[in-house]
This record gives sequence, C-alpha cells and structure tokens, in this order.
Amino acid sequence: MISNDMLRGTIMVFWILLLLFSWFNGDLAREKKSKNAAKVLNLVPYIANSPSIISNREWQELELDRLVDCLDRTTTSFGRWGLVKLLHPIANMQELHERREIIAFLVNNPDKMHIFQQQLECIKQFEESLLSYWDVKDQLKQASKQFYFSLPFLKKSNESSFALNVSIATEVFNSSQVLLKELAFGGISGEYLNWLYGDQEKFSLWRGIKQGFDGPLRQHSFDLFELKYSKEPYSYKHYIKAFGPQGSLGDRYELFLKGYINDLAGLLSFSQDIPGVGKVGAFLMAAVPTLFYDYRFVFSIMVIGRRLMKMNRLLNELQARVSDVACCFDSIIKLRKLIVNEGLGLAPYFSRDNYDDVSQNIVTCLLTQRFLPKKKYFYSRGHVLTMHLAIKQAKKSLIPLLHSVAFIDAYCSIAKLYQESQKNSVAFNFLEIRESHQPFLHYEQAWLPLLSSQQVIVNDLMLGGDNDPGKIIITGPNGGGKSTVLKTYGVLAILSQGWCITPAKKGCQSLFTSIKTGLCPKENLSKGLSTFMAEKKAMTEIFNDMLDLENHGGTMLALIDEPYKGTVDTESAKRIYQFGKDVAGFSRALIAIATHTEKPIDLEIDTNAIFGNYQVKIEEISPYNFERLFKLEKGPALWWFTDESKRSRFIDWIDVGSILS
Repeated sequence: MISNDMLRGTIMVFWILLLLFSWFNGDLAREKKSKNAAKVLNLVPYIANSPSIISNREWQELELDRLVDCLDRTTTSFGRWGLVKLLHPIANMQELHERREIIAFLVNNPDKMHIFQQQLECIKQFEESLLSYWDVKDQLKQASKQFYFSLPFLKKSNESSFALNVSIATEVFNSSQVLLKELAFGGISGEYLNWLYGDQEKFSLWRGIKQGFDGPLRQHSFDLFELKYSKEPYSYKHYIKAFGPQGSLGDRYELFLKGYINDLAGLLSFSQDIPGVGKVGAFLMAAVPTLFYDYRFVFSIMVIGRRLMKMNRLLNELQARVSDVACCFDSIIKLRKLIVNEGLGLAPYFSRDNYDDVSQNIVTCLLTQRFLPKKKYFYSRGHVLTMHLAIKQAKKSLIPLLHSVAFIDAYCSIAKLYQESQKNSVAFNFLEIRESHQPFLHYEQAWLPLLSSQQVIVNDLMLGGDNDPGKIIITGPNGGGKSTVLKTYGVLAILSQGWCITPAKKGCQSLFTSIKTGLCPKENLSKGLSTFMAEKKAMTEIFNDMLDLENHGGTMLALIDEPYKGTVDTESAKRIYQFGKDVAGFSRALIAIATHTEKPIDLEIDTNAIFGNYQVKIEEISPYNFERLFKLEKGPALWWFTDESKRSRFIDWIDVGSILS
C-alpha cells in the first residue's frame, strides 16, 4: 500500500511540475508576443536622434539580448522593443541627461508611475487584438472577407456602413430562404400567387402559413388525403400520388396494407395469412419515406441554423476585436495626455506621431461610444465592418503611436528595475558621465547583471585617470573568469550610456564615442575565413578604428579576449605584444586584453606602465581543489606561467570542477 507520506510527496511533485510547465509556457508565449510586436514596430523605421556607438558584433558578443531578457520589467509586448532601442549606447550628453531625468522622475514619483502603469496594463489587455491586424494567418480576418463586396466596381461600397448593413441583411435573407421555404414560405408564396393570378379574392397570411406547414404535418398524418375518395383496387396512379408531396403516411399505409400489383402483391402486403404481420410491414414500409423526409427537413434546418449562427458569431467576434482596438487606443491617448500634462521629457516621443488625415480620423472614430463598449448585441454591423477595414488599410500609419508606447513602457521598466534592485545586496545606481579627451572608467563594487543577485561577485573596475592605467593585460588560465570581467566592463559602459543606470555602488566614466569588442570572432566558411583569419580581421578593424579616433577625435573602450586564436601560443603571444606596442600611444582609447600567454605581460615595462598587468584571482584550497573568486587584482598570474605542477592540477580540475560548479 502507498503511505500517506508517499502520496503527499507525489502530489507535491505533480503540482511543482505543473507550475513549472505553466511558467515555461507563459514565458514562451510572452517571448512570442514580444517578437511579433517587434516585427510590427520595425515596419516603420524609427530614426533615433543619436546613432548607436556599437555594432551588431558588440551586441552579440556582450550577450545584450540575454541582458534585456534578464532585466526586462516591461508591461506590454511593445516594451521590449523600446528597451532594446534605449540599450543601444549613444554619445549625446544632452539626450543622456534627458533620459536620466525621465527615469529619476519615475523613481521619485511612484504615484505618477503607478498611473502610467495602469494605462499600460489596459494596453496589454487589448494588444493581442491590435497585433492580429498584422497577422496574415489570422482566421477571423480571413473569415470576415465574406461580408465585403469583392467585385471591382463594388469595392467602393465597402466604405459605406449602410451598404455593408444591406449586404449582411441580404446574406442573412439568402441563408434563411431554405429555412423559410421548409417551414412556411412555400405556402405563403402559393397563397400570394393564387391571390395575384387566380380567382381568389382575398390574400390570407394565416392560410398561407397553414399551407406552408401542411406538408410536414401531412407526412406524419394517418388521415387519407390522396386516397380519401379513391376505391380499391389501387393502381400505379395511386402509388404515385401517395408517394408525392401531397401524400400522407396514412395514404402509404393504406396502399401497402391493401394494395397489390400483379405478382408483387405478396411482397408489398407481406403476408396476409399471418395475423398482424401485414399491418406491421405496411407501417414500416409507409414510414420509410417519412423518415427520409424528416432527415432532409431537419438537416436543412441545421445547416441553415449553423450558417446563421456562424455569421452572427463572426460578426460578434469582429465587434469585440474592433472594440478591443478602440479600448487600446483609448488607453494610449489617455497615457499621452497624462504625459503631456506633466510636461515630462517623455512628451517628445509622442511628437513623432506623424499623423495623416486618415489615421487621425481612424483614432477619432475609434474613441466614440459606438466602438468602446463591449459585449453588446445591438450594434451596427456595417459600422464595425467599415472600421475593421479602415484599421486594416491604415494600420501602418498607427505604428508611430506604438513606438511611443514602447518607449514609455521601457522607461517605466528601467525605473522598476532600479527600485527593485534597492532591496537586494547589489543594486543599480545612477552614475556620472563626463565629456573628456582622456577616457576613463571608474566603478566601485561593480557586478555583471547577466547573473542573479545571489551569484554576482563585485569588483572595483578602474581604467584610465590619474592613478590607473588606461590599458591593461589580464592574464590567467582559460576558464578562470577573464571573459566575465571583460563582459562586465562592456555591459557597465553600455548600460551607462544607454539606460543611464549602472550595476555598481558608485560609477563615473568619460563619454565614449565608440565601444568595440573582439571577444569571440567566428570563422565564416562562406567567406573563406578560418578562426585565425577572423581573429586577425577583428584586430585589424579595432586598430583602424583607434587610429581614426586619434586623427579625428573621440574616445573608445576596446575589449579583446584571447586574440589571434587559431595558431600556436608563441605566435599569438608575439602578435598580442606587437599590437600592444602599436596602440600604446593611442591616448583616446581604453583597452583591456585577456590572454593566457606570457609574452604580453612585458608590455607593462616596455611601455613605461601605459599597460598594466592584472589577473582574476584563483585560489588552490587543497591539491586538485580550486576556487575561482572572479576578483580582479593587480599583477600578472605568474603561477600560470612558472608553476608547472599547479598549472597541471588546475587543468585537471577545470575539466570537471567547472562543470560541477
């Protein structure tokens, strides 16, 4: 038997798995909606006031998409697009100041931000209906085409709600004709024709209705109609009448019970010699045509009923969708008014609306009581169809408004991220950015936000200035944490010149006009680039960019990880050293190079301390048991080059230890 503890444990595991599955599905659905929203927003190019100072290579190598995923606190599906746009760092001090002022306002005025969030929640509630207008596979959009005029010379009528109402009424009437005919329309039509062309003096609707229902009722009646005044023996003519539209169940029963046709008499009347069998057989044979009539009658009613119900359901769904879009834009306009009234720096984003007359009319029409209320039956189908068509045709002109929503949501997300972090052991803070010809970067207790607050290790990261070298060589083994430190430098600088908050207790840096990385150049077989060729190409590009800055002004942060891979260590070390010698005189560039080779540590002496040596601390707790501290310290990792035994033990440990940790 299963114990209570085992049962409770099984139930607990089941609920945990169910929660994980729900969370995973919800996360995937959110990601899919964000991607769809980004595709829509990118249909109209957004021209930023200031260009990004990084390229796609830096974005990929610093894992900035993952960074956005980790730090995303947006409400709507549009918000992530805004976060990505704002994360691209810029070199415009005025715009950075404006961004900081916006975030500071939201942080210092939580009541105002709460109001903004309420409107964003409303937008989120209805955004799926709005995004469906860009979905080419949307079933409702495809099904609604049946309500519009398709002939070229009638397409103009699709702009008239009256014409579309008439079209729907005609469609309903045509779909109902069979139903009416089956019920009473045929009798009313016959009554009308008799009154119009016959000798009948008066038109009687009631008589026509009774005649219309006469057929279905007669099919189930045991009274004689066609045989009422006929006498036996019955002939072929009587059979035809009994099976005709005016024949009744009683007529057919009479024929099968008493009628006979030459040698078929025994078959049709079954057996007159066995009592009861003749009556039962006659009833069954007479009931077969009635059953067929009932099947056709009920099937016709069901087909027409389903058709009418489907049309009504489609129109109701379309009305709900248009109403959702109306509510969505109602929240957008309310949000816009709130921001403009506050005089907040977000107002300029709404100045990018670029409304034309068509889109202005659409928004005006949407914000009427005709479309805002939901879940009502009595509404103008024609107005819903014209509004649906207008949104489809002018949807592109509405995208600039969605750009504005994306940026507002992004700023609120950054402010929420800042507020949430204040409760943790490590937090985001505002930093100081200075314009300077001599670049520098000083951060106290900095951490990498790609990791959770429980995993991070803080470091004081300094480059340039009066007391620290502006160019450093970080030495140590592969897997020792050098790449993590380089990414921390890059993410700090990008967040500072993008979102204006930084993952550090305190920070100050110069305004960079360029950030370049060479963290993992990849081979490209289609272009004939091997790993070494890709590394060499990246280093050449970085060198040329530095040279250009020296000649034309600007400052750069360059982060390079294990350059010139793909060849022997001796050749890599020689080329790294030569690169350091070549760029030592570039005063406008901060450079951090990570390598596991020894020769580059000579740059500190050979460049008169323009380069400095650093390492990421690793401790050997016991033989074959190391701890990677991820702490950046001054001085080269000499043990890696001189202590062969320790180096071997670390390599043995890192194969298993790094995976387990």
